Amino acid sequence: MEEKIRGVVDHITFHNQENGWSVLRVTPFRGYGEKITVTVHQMKVFAGATMEFTGSWTEHPRFGRQFKARLATEIKPATAGALEKYLGSGLIKGVGPKTARKIVRHFGGQTLEVFENEIERLTEVPGIAQKKLSLIKKAWQEHRAIREVMIFLQSHGISTLAVRIYKQYGDRAIALVTENPYRLAVDFFGIGFFSADRVALSIGFARDSGLRIAAAIRHVLSASREQGHCYLTLEQISSQVGELLDLDLAATISSYLATMEQEQQLRVRQLPHPERAGETVRCYYSKSLFYDEEYVADRLARMVGPLVFDANRAAAWLARYGQKTGIVLSPEQAAAVRAIAGQRCAVLTGGPGCGKTTTTRVLVALLQALGRSVTLAAPTGRAAQRMSEVIGLEARTIHRLLEFQGSRFKRDEESPLETDVLIVDECSMLDISLTASLLRAVAEETALLFIGDADQLPSVGAGNVLRDMIASGVVPCYRLTQIFRQARESLIIRYAHEINRGELPAIDSPFKRPGVWQDSDCFFIDAEEASVRQLRFIGQVKRHFNSIDERERRAGARPYEFDTAETAEYGRGAALQVPEPFRHVSLDALSTADSAAEELLAVLKKVHPWSSLYYGLTASAVVRKLYTEWIPKYLG
Repeated sequence: MEEKIRGVVDHITFHNQENGWSVLRVTPFRGYGEKITVTVHQMKVFAGATMEFTGSWTEHPRFGRQFKARLATEIKPATAGALEKYLGSGLIKGVGPKTARKIVRHFGGQTLEVFENEIERLTEVPGIAQKKLSLIKKAWQEHRAIREVMIFLQSHGISTLAVRIYKQYGDRAIALVTENPYRLAVDFFGIGFFSADRVALSIGFARDSGLRIAAAIRHVLSASREQGHCYLTLEQISSQVGELLDLDLAATISSYLATMEQEQQLRVRQLPHPERAGETVRCYYSKSLFYDEEYVADRLARMVGPLVFDANRAAAWLARYGQKTGIVLSPEQAAAVRAIAGQRCAVLTGGPGCGKTTTTRVLVALLQALGRSVTLAAPTGRAAQRMSEVIGLEARTIHRLLEFQGSRFKRDEESPLETDVLIVDECSMLDISLTASLLRAVAEETALLFIGDADQLPSVGAGNVLRDMIASGVVPCYRLTQIFRQARESLIIRYAHEINRGELPAIDSPFKRPGVWQDSDCFFIDAEEASVRQLRFIGQVKRHFNSIDERERRAGARPYEFDTAETAEYGRGAALQVPEPFRHVSLDALSTADSAAEELLAVLKKVHPWSSLYYGLTASAVVRKLYTEWIPKYLG
């Protein structure tokens, strides 16, 4: 619960010049004891200032009870002593404690009014000449501007970033924010669309304001990258922005997008329609992703080409290497090594167990034998560590390799990586922006190899870079297909390849063969009892037939084993409205089910043989059996 506290700032315990975060010791006017600790974001704070703080009490685990203020407002000092301390605290350049005492004694209770309205009268005070007056006047005007900006920003709920906003916008902060509050989401990291929209609506912007709609379009384009998308179509933007703003924009969204395109707030590219052959669709990009995608495509196209390379010499070396180390490559592995060594840019791909790691290890040895320096990298720390272990050469994360500092990479076109060959593993994790940053740091004379399985999950960020490179046909791609003996023994690898071929793997179930958990690396067990939607429907049917007692009377069933999520109530005599996905359900079978498993079986159209429900058990029951029966039985 918020409250207001008035008091005098006794001293400043801490003040961060960058973001204004301040810890103050304040003597309140009444009701809180001798002194309290107040935390607040404030541009400038001075001992002796009389302040009104709006906020709430919090309990710090180390420093105890504190008042966390979201709004701080200066008020007129209540006493002459407080006024002297305030003016002489360093607030105004040129006014120290002695000068402050003289000013207060001369003007008394009118001191602040003189500063506000008749500051020229300060020359009446002995020791203040015209030169000193100019310093005081300039400092006071700056202080007043800061105070007004801070009050404005704090009153609109953005107190934590108010200092940064003032530092960037200066005295024009109020005018700029009032003119277009949505610029805050563009200019400041930490302020998103929703915070800027709250400010805009509180200022009085209309819900269908053009600035609001344009900001919402930028927001959905930005948010889409978190779902892996580089662009959105007109239909997607119209739907998402309409839902975000609760507006029907079907008739007007095209004109807003056209205006934003003309103003270069976004970019558009015509791409093949995903469903209608021969047709294209307009795709809308945020500017950064558009330029990243364009740069990656252009740079890769320019990098592709052969290197001066003696293939016969490489083949002879591979034969000697195999005899010396005992590592014998398959024909497709050996062909890939020879081909990649002669390319400036290439992709090595293949499913699990196909020997990508062994191929890379031999390729690195060959490149080093040819006198080329090799650098290894991967998107994540774990992938880099694994790469180092199996190849025997240090691998770094891409961020570490490019020397990430703050919000940018130190390595770029001006300071490229110093290596002959760069090999990047686990490239299915690469998003378009990281790939663009990586390519900017690759020198013109450096060869580049991407390694990865395009059938793995794509990157968390925007884009599906590895799959697109392979599909383009522009970058030479070498695919390994042979599964080696050790990999064939892994059911996970075998099933992964079967799924990629569109085949249904015959996964063992612990119900058919209880010992499968002990001698297999892959078996099927339900992850969840059922979907939330199924459980809600079961709950609706149960409530429709009133109570457990009535259900037991109707079918002689024991009470249900679990309670489901609450949904809309159905009256005792009301007709049950069955949603379309559950029209197949026999309500009699569901209402007379004896257990949670039987309830779920009644709701499902069919049950896969792998499912625990096929055996009349829920997933939780399987776990209980695993620990109470199967493991003890087979562990001995």
